[in-house]
Parts: sequence; structure tokens; C-alpha cells
Amino acid sequence: MENMKILAIMVPFSYLLHCIEEFALPGGFMTWYHNLRPSLSRQKRSYYWRVNIIAFTIVAITGGFAFFTEGNNSGLVISAGFLASNAIFTHIIGAIKTRTYSPGMITGIVLYLPICFMCYFTTYSLHLISVGNLCLYICIAPLYELWNWHKYEKLAKKSC
Repeated sequence: MENMKILAIMVPFSYLLHCIEEFALPGGFMTWYHNLRPSLSRQKRSYYWRVNIIAFTIVAITGGFAFFTEGNNSGLVISAGFLASNAIFTHIIGAIKTRTYSPGMITGIVLYLPICFMCYFTTYSLHLISVGNLCLYICIAPLYELWNWHKYEKLAKKSC
């Protein structure tokens, strides 16, 4: 159970480090993202701040539930999976498509992916979540990223 408490702290902390990488580095995520998805170039910096504040709030709440309550790990597992999906679908695939560094990719690879796998492994090996629920959470985690991809593809077709 102590492993889950550590992970409950690591997930929101890794998100903060990820935001620092995205917003503090020269060029920044917004410029890179608009290169990846030009039809979204009208989005302002405030939009990205709002999205990140909302996401951090969700990740912090799920981490808090996992930390302060006994056996309440589902939200944390989904949040960790969501962050790993962001690393894969936005940062890694985006960097491959643009052939440039994606601000946020380092924390995504070094933190998000291992933390996600540790959440999956810990909850499975300690029987904290049923196998059926874990499979469901693994399927739920990438839905936001896939929805964003679909939404962008629709928008890009309209722009042509």
C-alpha cells in the first residue's frame, strides 16, 4: 500500500515538472504544437494554461484520494494512464511527425510512462484493482487523446 502512496505523490508532481518543461523552455510547447497542428494556431496561451490547470486539478484530486483513502486507486490509475497517453500520442508521435523536439517529451518519457507502468503493475500485483477494471482503465486512459486527434482531423479537413 505504501507504493500507492508514493505513486499518488509522484503523479501530480510529475505533471508539474511536465508543465515546467512545456512552458519554461525557449520556443515552448505552444509554438511547437501549432507547428504540429496548424489549424489550432488561433488558440491563445490562456487556453493552454486553462487546460493544464484543469488537468492538474484532476490529477491532484485523484492522487489525493489514493493517498488519503484506503483502496481508492482507480482514479489514480486512470490519471497515470491519461498522462502516459499524452506522452505517447502528443509528444512522441508529434515529435516523430515534426522531426523536432516536443517540449514535454522528456518528462513524458522519463516520468509519465514509468509511473503509469508502476501504477498498473502495483495495482495488479497487490490485487488492489480487479483485472477486469484494470483492463477497462487501460482502455479509458487514452480516450481524451484520441478524441483530440479525431477533433483535429475534422478541423483540418474543414480548413482545406
